[in-house]
Amino acid sequence: MKTATSTADDRTAEAAPQTADMADWTGADFDSWQVLTSLNVSDPITRVTRARQGQGQERTR
Repeated sequence: MKTATSTADDRTAEAAPQTADMADWTGADFDSWQVLTSLNVSDPITRVTRARQGQGQERTR
């Protein structure tokens, strides 16, 4: 992983590993990935990708 320094707060952060699952991620997806990574959650990329897929539930009236 590459390490980058944020100019806004001078914090060091690891760059996200780029995978095919991350090709169409939004800024919110990357934010979620950062939170999961900071909490030491196992396999954060898979968790964010699954959350993006939704639950497949239909609305009922």
